[in-house]
Amino acid sequence: MKKMLTLIALLITYSVSLAQIQIDGDMLDWANIAPLDRDQVAEPIGDVPGADYQDFDLKHLYITHDSDYVYVRIDLADNASFDNFYNFDNPPVFEFYMDTEIGDTTGFDWGWWNNAYNYYVNLAPTLHPDSTVKYAELYKYNGGRIPTWAEGEFEFLSRIPMAINDDANAMEFAIPRELVNFGPEFRPWVYSVGNWQWTDGADQLPTEGGEYMLRYDFWYLDQNAVVQAQGDQIDNRIQIDGDMLDWANIQPADQGEIAEELGDMPTGPEFDVKDVYTTSDSNNFYIRIDIDPSATFAGMYTNYPNPPAFQIFFNVNWGDTTGLGYGGFWPLAVDYMVDLSMALHPDSNLTEVPIYVYAADWEGAYETFEEVPDAYASFAVNDDDNIVEVAVPRAAINAGTDIMPWVYVVGNDNWDNEEYWPNTVVEGWSEDWPPVYYALDYNFISGNSVKKIADHSIINGVEDNATDYSKVKGFGLVQNYPNPFNPSTVITFQLSHPQNITVNVYNTLGQKVATLLNNKQLPAGTNNIRWNGKDGNGHSLTSGVYFYRISSKDYSVTKKMMLLK
Repeated sequence: MKKMLTLIALLITYSVSLAQIQIDGDMLDWANIAPLDRDQVAEPIGDVPGADYQDFDLKHLYITHDSDYVYVRIDLADNASFDNFYNFDNPPVFEFYMDTEIGDTTGFDWGWWNNAYNYYVNLAPTLHPDSTVKYAELYKYNGGRIPTWAEGEFEFLSRIPMAINDDANAMEFAIPRELVNFGPEFRPWVYSVGNWQWTDGADQLPTEGGEYMLRYDFWYLDQNAVVQAQGDQIDNRIQIDGDMLDWANIQPADQGEIAEELGDMPTGPEFDVKDVYTTSDSNNFYIRIDIDPSATFAGMYTNYPNPPAFQIFFNVNWGDTTGLGYGGFWPLAVDYMVDLSMALHPDSNLTEVPIYVYAADWEGAYETFEEVPDAYASFAVNDDDNIVEVAVPRAAINAGTDIMPWVYVVGNDNWDNEEYWPNTVVEGWSEDWPPVYYALDYNFISGNSVKKIADHSIINGVEDNATDYSKVKGFGLVQNYPNPFNPSTVITFQLSHPQNITVNVYNTLGQKVATLLNNKQLPAGTNNIRWNGKDGNGHSLTSGVYFYRISSKDYSVTKKMMLLK
């Protein structure tokens, strides 16, 4: 691998652990990572109209990540060069945009883009061949959807490390994850323009306003990287009018991994979800929920002394980690809620209920909701009183390209027997490692799909050719998951050879509260230890920040975790 131009060192993160990869002047090894732009959005070479601006011809976009950074590589056409960007009267435009809050329509836009971008990386400041120190500039967009270029719309966050190859036609840069509100995925866009020739000298990857866009998925890397952005809506022209809709040609959404079991609710069949159906038209998102055929909604109230909870949650901003998360142990933070708990009472004559938006931080465990002004969901039940269908205005919940619905049912205030659909939280509390979560992704163009959610925050497929930075003072990569957690978390670390290991847990005063391992010999490879949030005497500890220290004869590393109840 050719030696790269000199550049600044990686920014120091607050974490004790080091990033796996360091942008240090050598190009990373991207050999096993496929470009994100392929299939329908594969970037054509030679599509820049102006003959004088062929150096601005984009070729490929690559992305990967580790626990601290998102790494991006952009290739120009083989015969292009960044050095030629400056052979014109006007400076070049070379930019990387990110939509990290999918479904949120507040972000940088000119009114015809598919995405509203909320972060932007300016790659041009030091691309000039005379610049010996290479870096990019990371910004957050704080303006409205249609830019006015008002002062303060772009908030400067940090300089970030960048490198280019000796041929000056490929670059890579590292984006600190602590500076960007990355969630489960984001959607990128690259824009290059020569001499301010916005038509003849420009290239885009992908073509914004076009039929497709790109998606980088933190759980599955670039699997299904191409997302259809435009096309015919699923339009059923449905009206909630007291008659049940015609769902004959719509398959239940709870299939495969998230199929719901009947008979798994100790509180009774009234709280046992059987099937869930979803569809949409241009104005509304529709969801139908069937409970056990032997039960009725009226039985939720007449057969038990305490009232039920029957709620539908919607996650529309996938990359946004602000939303109801019950202390962080839900894998996705929900943004909106429709509460049918009282509306399904046999004495109720309601046909509409308010729509609520979550108004607190997802790390809080309390349901802090506010009504969306003048926004209502209409609903109807069947004659047998065991099927409800709901129409939710898409504009009221800011639904864009995708939506993830959850259903939450609790009977008789018995919180030990909650019904979740999909069954995300209960699976996460199992003894299995890593935990398995499923979510339903409803896309307004292509319909339903089941998304398997797992924690893949540590990626081992890319290496720095100069130095191996995967070690943390004698250990391999160290992490605990989930974090924050309730009621337990698993601490994972890697050993290069068999050795004796001690693992202790401390509170914020430095007092040792638990010993998980005491000088125990462990094998080489990956090792997992579960902590149940209890001290050495078996007493449950209070919510708060704790530290775990993994130590051997020669090394130790300490990391932070948070217990939330």
